Amino acid sequence: MKCNASMQLIYEVIIKRGNVSMLKPFHHLTRGVLIKENKVLLAQAKGYSNTFLPGGHVENGESAKDALKRELEEELGIASKIGSFLGVVEHKWEKKEIIHYEINQVFLIECEELASSYKPEANEPHLIFHWVKVDELDKYNLQPYPFRDLIKNFVNGNKEVWWESTLRAVIDDSNRN
Repeated sequence: MKCNASMQLIYEVIIKRGNVSMLKPFHHLTRGVLIKENKVLLAQAKGYSNTFLPGGHVENGESAKDALKRELEEELGIASKIGSFLGVVEHKWEKKEIIHYEINQVFLIECEELASSYKPEANEPHLIFHWVKVDELDKYNLQPYPFRDLIKNFVNGNKEVWWESTLRAVIDDSNRN
């Protein structure tokens, strides 16, 4: 895909604080949007209030689509077809007073094995999955928050590739773990 080839990712962001250089974590992530009966499949780490789209880290030498397929097999034990590219969300968040940066490449997922009436069982013990109505994404604190608009726009027929960034946003409780 042309977007993957043109995206040169920086894996560490270096900032200066006084005389001390600190490495800031950078994450290259791939996420999937699975929609059934106007519901979206969301993942949640046990013990946290926010939710996120299924997927995870892209490994070195791995395409975003291949990584998403692998992550879905690891997390849910499902075979899936990775569909069209929906967009990119740049995001920053804080965990234990460390700012993390990430780029999320988002794809449509097709999967016959899952129905919105079935609560998927996670293969990874730290995760749980929920089916959430598209108009209730705010209630489930979907992060990064631009995913909410990306999904709503897609469901409403907007098929243009989406891009949004939270890099200029202030860190608050909505983007702090």
